[in-house]
Amino acid sequence: MNLSDSARLLLRQMLQKPLYVVVRVPNDMSRFDELIEDHLKWAIAAEGRGELFASGPFFDERGEPGTSGGMSILRATSIEEVQTILSDDPFIQEKVYTASIRKWLLMEGGITVNLRFADRSYTLE
Repeated sequence: MNLSDSARLLLRQMLQKPLYVVVRVPNDMSRFDELIEDHLKWAIAAEGRGELFASGPFFDERGEPGTSGGMSILRATSIEEVQTILSDDPFIQEKVYTASIRKWLLMEGGITVNLRFADRSYTLE
């Protein structure tokens, strides 16, 4: 790439946090209802271990979550580590979904957290 100096400066200032995006593609949805609770428990545990940055289903035109697949963003040091993390997901184990993995750099964006100390409450936007 032949970037301008100003473009290079902008890029250097950005976060450049390497993460991994997992796109889940429906394969055999016949066991979805049976396995959703175990999948959610897996996701909550992965979040608790700091492996899961963000995750959720895609929506189809009827608005049914999961029937069009989903996406997870994982914190890991390699694709092999991501594969190990995913190997414990019941949806992957039982081939409800197949998964493609892509390394990704988080560059821009933001999150707003409002903490209120008086009542120990918060909002997340």
